[in-house]
Amino acid sequence: MRPITEDSVLHVPDLARYEVAGATVVLDPEGPNWAALEHRAVPLLDRLDGATTVGRIVADYAAEHGLEAGKAWLHVHDFVRELRRAGLAAHEPFARPLYPGRLAFGEPGALAELWVHTNNSCNLACAHCLVSSGPAGLRGLPTATLLAAIDEAAALGVRRFYFTGGEPFVRPDVYELIARVMAAPGAELIVLTNATLFSGPRGERLGELDRERVKFQVSLDGARPETNDPVRGQGTFAAALTGVRALSELGFAVSLTTVVGGENLAELPRLPAIAREHGARSQHLMWPHRRGRAAASDNGFFPDVPRIAAAVLATADAAVVAGVELDNLEVVRRRVDGPRGVKYDLGNAGWDSLCLFADGTVYPSAALAGLGRVACGRFPDRPLAEIFRASEVLRAFRRASLVGRPSVALDPLRFLTGGGDIEHAYVFSAGEDGAAAPLEAHLAAPDPYYPIQTALVHRVWEELVGEATAAVNRRSGYTVPRVLRAMGETAIVCGGADGLLAEREVLTLHSNCVLSFDVDKPRALVRQFYGDAAETPKADLCCPTTFDADEIAHIPRDVVERFYGCGSPVAAARPAPGEVYVDLGSGAGIDVFIAAKKVGPGGRAIGVDMTAEMLTVARENQPLVAATLGYDAVEFREGFLESPPVADAGADVVTSNCVVNLSPDKGKVFREIWRMLKNGGRAVIADIVADREIPPGLKTNPELWGECTVGALTEEGFLAELEKAGFWGIEILKRRYWKSIEGYPFFSVTVRGFKLEKSPSCQYVGQRAVYRGPMKAVIDEEGHTFPRGVAVEICTDTAVKLASPAYAGSFTVLAPGEDSADFESARCCAAGEGCC
Repeated sequence: MRPITEDSVLHVPDLARYEVAGATVVLDPEGPNWAALEHRAVPLLDRLDGATTVGRIVADYAAEHGLEAGKAWLHVHDFVRELRRAGLAAHEPFARPLYPGRLAFGEPGALAELWVHTNNSCNLACAHCLVSSGPAGLRGLPTATLLAAIDEAAALGVRRFYFTGGEPFVRPDVYELIARVMAAPGAELIVLTNATLFSGPRGERLGELDRERVKFQVSLDGARPETNDPVRGQGTFAAALTGVRALSELGFAVSLTTVVGGENLAELPRLPAIAREHGARSQHLMWPHRRGRAAASDNGFFPDVPRIAAAVLATADAAVVAGVELDNLEVVRRRVDGPRGVKYDLGNAGWDSLCLFADGTVYPSAALAGLGRVACGRFPDRPLAEIFRASEVLRAFRRASLVGRPSVALDPLRFLTGGGDIEHAYVFSAGEDGAAAPLEAHLAAPDPYYPIQTALVHRVWEELVGEATAAVNRRSGYTVPRVLRAMGETAIVCGGADGLLAEREVLTLHSNCVLSFDVDKPRALVRQFYGDAAETPKADLCCPTTFDADEIAHIPRDVVERFYGCGSPVAAARPAPGEVYVDLGSGAGIDVFIAAKKVGPGGRAIGVDMTAEMLTVARENQPLVAATLGYDAVEFREGFLESPPVADAGADVVTSNCVVNLSPDKGKVFREIWRMLKNGGRAVIADIVADREIPPGLKTNPELWGECTVGALTEEGFLAELEKAGFWGIEILKRRYWKSIEGYPFFSVTVRGFKLEKSPSCQYVGQRAVYRGPMKAVIDEEGHTFPRGVAVEICTDTAVKLASPAYAGSFTVLAPGEDSADFESARCCAAGEGCC
């Protein structure tokens, strides 16, 4: 990475600004990209004007704030580096071509999902049903035809199927249809159901279904029978919740879904608690479409959008309390805190998603099913592949773009919101009969619910910025003006559903009909990867390491074979007799067992890991190690790196060995290490770093992630995160090249840092410090400058710090009134020369 010098001139893009949670969020609309800054950092941002040198900024900053040169240099350089890592500062101007619309980036490569209206018949006749289903509705296509459609869709690349209706479980062949979806490799199925038909034979077969690949979304349109039942039918409130509980007790992922209306608006915040009580994992809210029975009656189903937005935000608050996800908020969070530079442009209806209606007609989406103006063809008269590739209606949907939607053209949030929902825009503009205006005009119409999306963006910012502000360590003395939070800090995880987020510059929104079940589970992938490695050792996983034979003589071979680190940090950590040692990501326990020998019977060696299989190996070998040592000082605990089950100030030394790169929130891992350490304690972290940013495309490979590479920070970012967490005396103890992947070199580093907490009673009492050399002068973490051989007045906290092991041999601390002190440098001659 290009160095930042005093002559450097940096540029920032054109930025929109928002005041959020006591900070300033700066947004690069064309990226999109954003960061949250402390208010005191904003003037520094303003000086990055593409003309002023960094040296000039440092000098002006020092004069303005009355700071010594070293502290001003530290503040400016650390802030500018942080802003550059966030992608909002660069040595060259931000020059971007005019966005041409999503189709310019390529046609959809494959059909990703298929909605199947299995039937339009239903045991209910809900008052707001957009396709007016009921007991007399269409029974659906013959079994053989639907099986053929599923097979064709799978051949086209579909890996996510939806069954909707009507009520899918009205069909006697529903389990045969589900089985055909499960026969497609890697396919998953989401069933939209009223869950009232699970008593008797229909429900008895639920236990046969794959819990990982079949998921359910259950409709409930109120928090009380008095609200729900007039809409959905007498007794449906109790029956639906009985069905939800049955599904959750069988181990299925279940989401409750509620169509927002005037009658249930006030009680929406009660729904998350109901979801939690009955075992549902999330709550989903749907905005009503102006079609079907809801449009025909217009009986309070379309409350004012500001009222909906307020109710949605209140429901988000309630979801936090209940401990369930409001998935409307979670999908917005994925976009707002997703990989920077990814533009969202309208929805996936007709893009890579189709709907097969109960009569065989194909539509761009389930929400548009039955609207003749947007019919795309009929199956099986035409193959799905032909409809997908050749339909003129689908071509019109794919040509549509937010650049053609005047209502959002000037909105800086447009690439985070996607410009709004294309289905609602069409229905509210064209109506059910399809107004005479060209189809393109209806697709460019405004989404009436767009203000809800912008409100959710701000809500996500409030949460993220609030969390980041609360996480700032005010007790460490590191006072640089901060970038509190940058876009995508925790976004890229190891592959899975979000692979497209890293592969494409432009993506589409998902249908508002179903949003849940779309959140990545990175820990599950890592657990599976290392669970497999626990069962069968993987050679050359992470960095090859050679141990001193005496260090591991007491450790069983099973443990040594399952070492997946990048150099043991135990020797550098030097755990001493009687100390409490903690190893994060302890795996099969090798570092813990090495440390157990060093801390002795009076100490403790604790391992923390989230992988059950690794913990099993470690615990099975624990008695063998204890028998060899003659004592048991070891304990293994299950937990995550971001929330280890260790008390505050409970450890003298913490290590981790090639696991921080596996975490999606590395800053939190470092903050947790600082929390666990006693004051004066030390952390030694061996990990993999990169010398430049890793491209998002590489980061979605779960094998490479598990092999300790593509989740790595840059070396600059790694050290900066340690510093922000509060560590002092940070030192790179070892650095060596490991390997390159697609031209990106990776290095193994071992870094040590100390916890030295600032005291509220810190004061100047006349103590001074003399830097001994060999440098002409040095700057510490607080920006204090120490010229060689010059006594500099220091506070009591700094005196403690400079006398600690981190700075041993570099400083002499003079007591109040003391003019000089005798000392002997540990570096005065080469080892073995005896000249000192």
